[in-house]
Amino acid sequence: MTTDHKARLRSWGLAASLLLSSSIHAAELTLEQVVDQALANDIWLSSSHHNETAKRAMADAAGALPDPKISLALANMPTDSFDFGQEGMTQFALGISQMLPRGDTLELKEQRFSQEAHLQPLMRLERRAQVRMQVSQLWIDAWRARESLTLIQRNRRLFKQLEDVATSSYMVGLGKTQQQDVVRAQLELTQLEDKISRLDLQYDTLRGRLSEWLAAARERSTGLVDVAAVEIAAQPPALVLDRQLQSESGEDSRARFFLQHPSVVLFDRQIEVAQTDIRLAEQSYKPAWGVSASYGYRGDDPMGQDRADLFSLGVSMEVPLFSTRRQDGEVASAASRAEVVRTERLLKLRQLLAAHDTSMAALQRLNERLSLYRKQLLPQTAQAAEAALNAYTRDVGDFAEVVRARIAELNARLAEIEIMAEQQKQVAQLNYLMTQVRQEEM
Repeated sequence: MTTDHKARLRSWGLAASLLLSSSIHAAELTLEQVVDQALANDIWLSSSHHNETAKRAMADAAGALPDPKISLALANMPTDSFDFGQEGMTQFALGISQMLPRGDTLELKEQRFSQEAHLQPLMRLERRAQVRMQVSQLWIDAWRARESLTLIQRNRRLFKQLEDVATSSYMVGLGKTQQQDVVRAQLELTQLEDKISRLDLQYDTLRGRLSEWLAAARERSTGLVDVAAVEIAAQPPALVLDRQLQSESGEDSRARFFLQHPSVVLFDRQIEVAQTDIRLAEQSYKPAWGVSASYGYRGDDPMGQDRADLFSLGVSMEVPLFSTRRQDGEVASAASRAEVVRTERLLKLRQLLAAHDTSMAALQRLNERLSLYRKQLLPQTAQAAEAALNAYTRDVGDFAEVVRARIAELNARLAEIEIMAEQQKQVAQLNYLMTQVRQEEM
């Protein structure tokens, strides 16, 4: 059983479980489940298979000779008597003619359709890699929104308690609590409410975008797309790099690696198609041949004597004798299209190299930031918040400092979630950039 088939079976099972459980609660989808289902439900891949079948059928048709033409004629019938045997030229003629295309036109047309059919597997490989990257990044963004929302809602209860403490202390005149402390606590609570609203909107928007990839099974069953059925699992993403370039690799070695990327190999195949177009255009300089044969039946002469039947055989040839402007233009146009594809291939190769270097640099910095947050910033902000609260409870600290410390701790934890998400999105992009075409897929 192939990997794609296994993934499709897992996705169908997941879709079935979604249908059964949607009336009770939304299923929580992990990153792997979302990617598998998105790939299984991608109707573009099915369309590509049909397109490949169509191109192969056209290749078979293009290699066949055009149909011969059969003609029936009553020739040279005398109009004074309409007597079939009166004139020796009168005959009933049966003819057949066959046109022979120029040069290797048929073979090249068949080859061109076959080459276009071979583009489809590469396009599907590129599509799968893109879908995997796009859906992964969507899921990671949704996970970030969900985790940030959960963290803020958890801290909202703490800020609500701080507001209650400040209000009570101010009302009874305990400690150094002042009116601005109460206002500050209420302001921070209101700002948290605003963050929760914005994150709720962001989370619903991202789930809606994910539903575009996951809704195929539900659409077939219900005709509806239920965004609420898409729920992101709390399990953090754990993508790892599929492969890495050696840091000491030279520019030529790096470029050779990206020559096996599906998008670059696709350009290579398109160049082959363009070269076939050039050869096809060059066939217009060659003559087109036609072969014809006819059999003429004649009646007896007026004396009753038998007349010999007639047989004709002819060859025709179309030669660009007086001008080759049309042929020259077709060849020049085909050559220019080939150069356009070569240029696009070079640009794509440069884009892959630049995107890889950018993503690797970003990933390295994100790893450093995440390490800094976990080893220093998070423990320090937690200690500062705890110290500020202890000082306030002993009436030697400022309430505003307590609020600032708690906000700093919350922001640090939100930043950690942000860094984790950006780190995983860079890994997803690098895995797309490092996709390679295996030898058997070329």
